[in-house]
Amino acid sequence: MKSYAYYRLPYADKYTKVETEREPMTLDTLDAVGHTPGFCIAPFNNGASPLLLIQPDTVTTRDITTQDYDNTDETDATMLSTTPDEAYRTAFTAYHEAVAEGRFRKLVLARHKVVEGKGAEGEQAHEALFLRACRVFPRLMIMLFSTPQSGTWIVASPEILVKGRGDVYHTVALAGTMAYKEGYAEWSEKNKTEQHIVEEYVNDTIRPVATEIIKDGPYTVRAGNLVHLRTDFRFKVADGDGNALGRLLARLHPTPAVCGLPKAEAQSFILRNEGQDRKYYSGFAGPVGINGETHLYVSLRCAELTRDAMTAYAGGGIMPESTCTAEWRETEMKMRTVIVSRE
Repeated sequence: MKSYAYYRLPYADKYTKVETEREPMTLDTLDAVGHTPGFCIAPFNNGASPLLLIQPDTVTTRDITTQDYDNTDETDATMLSTTPDEAYRTAFTAYHEAVAEGRFRKLVLARHKVVEGKGAEGEQAHEALFLRACRVFPRLMIMLFSTPQSGTWIVASPEILVKGRGDVYHTVALAGTMAYKEGYAEWSEKNKTEQHIVEEYVNDTIRPVATEIIKDGPYTVRAGNLVHLRTDFRFKVADGDGNALGRLLARLHPTPAVCGLPKAEAQSFILRNEGQDRKYYSGFAGPVGINGETHLYVSLRCAELTRDAMTAYAGGGIMPESTCTAEWRETEMKMRTVIVSRE
């Protein structure tokens, strides 16, 4: 059965399609990523869903029309639910208590929403949906992948996990969320603290395998109808280290932006208390070594597609000052980003 993936880098005027009639390679660990070129698809929790690599039979790059780029990525506030449901309230209480008691510096609580009538089936329908998302969200990394093992997912992500060429790499710390408004409002202490935690983690995590680290930020970036705080890290790895990418991924994933701190304990807490299988939401995906370049993005603003429905996923960082209603609304705004790509 055929497997394929489409991807368009932020602001690019071309997109790439990789496809194969072979079954995707299943990788046992993140350390194995980088040894074979292909399109990588990683879950939040390796084992619950497989870590896959599409080894393409063909790689095709095509032009994308840019004249249709517009401002349709504005959120329609009338379509946002402002009332958390009981399941979310219960999960929020458990997460908030754990953070307030000092057991975690941060936890990320995610949820999903099934939207009937927004599905897509078949390669032609998938490509049309991907191209619409490219036009609606020029600032984001747009990906759509479909394999027998993973199903079909669309991703509109603002967050680089790792990208690079040769021995030069780039990653980011991205956290804090507000609705986009002209001129931007002041960032709250909660958002600034959350971003600082992620920035500190990324810096400490890459340092053992990186040299010549250059940090830039934090600064505000727009991602569709939202804005975030971002810090960039550019660095080199040792010449001849053929396993550098895999070791970086094993250290970075999952980041505090999608999981929490301490990382291992936070991931375990999420698996016990969130009440859902995240599957490929808050994993990562993208090309590895295709045309000599790697562009792996965290799978945020993503949805699983079936013939009849779209299941959108989103999460938010829980801190001591978080409130249930505010976090719920943040997830609504984030899910609206990917849902609008289907309208």
